[in-house]
Amino acid sequence: MNDFGQRILNETNLLVDDKAHYFEKLLDNPSDLVTWNDIERCVNQTELYKFELIDQNSTKIEIPQSGKNWIYDKAVQDKQFIIDSVNRGQGLICLDYGFYSRKTMEFLSVFENLFSVHAAIHVYCGMKDSKSFTIHDDYPCNFIIQAEGETRWKVYKNKISYLHRTGLMNNKLSDKDLEVDIDVVLKPGDALYIPSRQYHCAYPKGKRISLSIPCWQKLPTEPRENAVDRNYYRINNNV
Repeated sequence: MNDFGQRILNETNLLVDDKAHYFEKLLDNPSDLVTWNDIERCVNQTELYKFELIDQNSTKIEIPQSGKNWIYDKAVQDKQFIIDSVNRGQGLICLDYGFYSRKTMEFLSVFENLFSVHAAIHVYCGMKDSKSFTIHDDYPCNFIIQAEGETRWKVYKNKISYLHRTGLMNNKLSDKDLEVDIDVVLKPGDALYIPSRQYHCAYPKGKRISLSIPCWQKLPTEPRENAVDRNYYRINNNV
């Protein structure tokens, strides 16, 4: 896992010059991190994960709640509605997938050890003809890794001003308003780095799974060691 982190450092100069970058075959086996079976398992545990759906117009779909879980006394999303929506061709986002397994936790620890950030994993996926969001910016910088299928990405040289809140121009821009920096089709193992607030857009090409790794900068007063404990501890059950 650490090999890809070293390649990020060797291939870019992100700490000095924060530019978008395309990595061909950054990961050898992205399916070690996520598969459709993993996604299905998460959707069937809506008590633990939260989801978003994207319709054919690249707009979020309101996911109904299935009532309150009788143990945790909290509202949970309707998993049958989510599964049916995915089967009909809607795009799906699984939030906070980074806590899913030991491998995903170790994966995130690479980013948090390389940079002074808090990192997460969101899974973007869909069947044939599913859509993603229109041109938009995100507050955190992002690493995008293709896990299955192909996705065309455009990253623009333009950024939203720090004088505005992030997301202000989402869905209000077209390709002709901006200057393209990177235009590439990601295949399994390929990756992109997208700086904070830089405009970008994904164009899925059929059935696909992508990993989004948003990285939030730590506050200047925040100690570097202030992070999620991603170590894996074992119980000595032989005692």
